[in-house]
Amino acid sequence: MPRSKYVPIIIVGLVVIGFVVSVIGTPLLTDWLKYDHYDKSDFIDSDTYQAVFLTNDQIYFGRLKNISSDYLILFDVYYVKINESGAGQLVKLGVGEPHGPKDEMIINQDQVLFWENMRFDSQVVKTIQSMQQK
Repeated sequence: MPRSKYVPIIIVGLVVIGFVVSVIGTPLLTDWLKYDHYDKSDFIDSDTYQAVFLTNDQIYFGRLKNISSDYLILFDVYYVKINESGAGQLVKLGVGEPHGPKDEMIINQDQVLFWENMRFDSQVVKTIQSMQQK
């Protein structure tokens, strides 16, 4: 057979291979892109509290929402306040603070080291629930 007769067979073969790769490869590529570029809201457990660790060594506890790629919102906010004797006490944001903040914080993502979903049996979560019942 002359070489010119193989050209259509090669072209059809390449088209079939290209089609198979695109059909099988698209979900694989989509999964790779999804896991390469996580969306934080996929990992925020809305049924529990989160601990947010900031670059200034402060830790806030509350319910976290991802509102944009640059900012998080934390509501139902608590933090630990250290008294004169060095003991820590969990305090609700806005209670006893002279500037009277609302019970939410808009946090710049650049200021967040990391955040964690907290377990229901966490001592902090239990203390928050106890404070809410009073």
